[in-house]
Amino acid sequence: MRVSGFTFVRDAVRLGYPVVPAIRSLLPLVDEMVVNVGVSADGTLELVRAIGDPRLVVFESRWDEALLERGRVLGQQTDLALARCRGDLCLYVQADEAYHEDDHPAVRAALARLADDRRIDGLLFDYVHFYGSFHTVGVGRRWYRREVRAVRNRAGVRSWKDAQGFRLLEGAAGGGPGGGGDGTAGRYRKLRVAPSGGRIFHYGWARPPARQGERLAEFERLYQGEGARARRRARGFHYDPGEKVRPFNGTHPAAMRAWVAEGDWPFAPRRRRLRLSNLREDLLDLFEEATGVRIGEYRNYELVRRPGRA
Repeated sequence: MRVSGFTFVRDAVRLGYPVVPAIRSLLPLVDEMVVNVGVSADGTLELVRAIGDPRLVVFESRWDEALLERGRVLGQQTDLALARCRGDLCLYVQADEAYHEDDHPAVRAALARLADDRRIDGLLFDYVHFYGSFHTVGVGRRWYRREVRAVRNRAGVRSWKDAQGFRLLEGAAGGGPGGGGDGTAGRYRKLRVAPSGGRIFHYGWARPPARQGERLAEFERLYQGEGARARRRARGFHYDPGEKVRPFNGTHPAAMRAWVAEGDWPFAPRRRRLRLSNLREDLLDLFEEATGVRIGEYRNYELVRRPGRA
């Protein structure tokens, strides 16, 4: 069983993406690490190459500005990296995510099961979303609880829409990477996945406020164009103290700890309470907190809880 890791990144230095810790968090689990670096003027390519690991497979790509609408370019760039993978199985990490070393034994065992059972397309990971600081994590319906981060390396696996997850393109006659839902002929189906026993630590909403504002401005440009970036910069940014969070009492992945220690800042969330303007959402969150059930949860996958043997 050969395992490939893959990711993509652009402007990591300017926008504060912890891409080096993200890659380092995945390296112990893979035989090769494919990194698609979008052409950048801030030294991102040199930063990635300086990792110096012989498993790195680094290449550059130029982002297609015509695909910026709704973030489709993110799916395209993910697919370009996936297409370079030579492993039987592929583990994905985004440039603001990390795997925790405590989960490595469970993930390795799940990868072995995935390799053995041809009826499973991928593995599902639980998410820890940091918001506002490195000491608070988002809770509630706005934060997705799980997503696919391991897939079988087979024809037709595509990043879905803006690269949150994956689907399988069936019945297509050829065609290159394009990001799910891009009009390629054929039918997309959800991947059949099993639990991995692993977690993904997501730092997309945990940066010093000034750096986060610039990241959001760039991100909004990817979805809505240049005008959206200008409007975001004009508004500025601050973390919402009313966001639903809970204290984080665990440990950060080892690869992330130096980055976390270098960039801490104060964040004081308000005590959680029911809001008349969001009463339905708040009541659903209370139900989930009491039962563990999320009503109406979006799932871009089909969960196979007891996979058999092929």
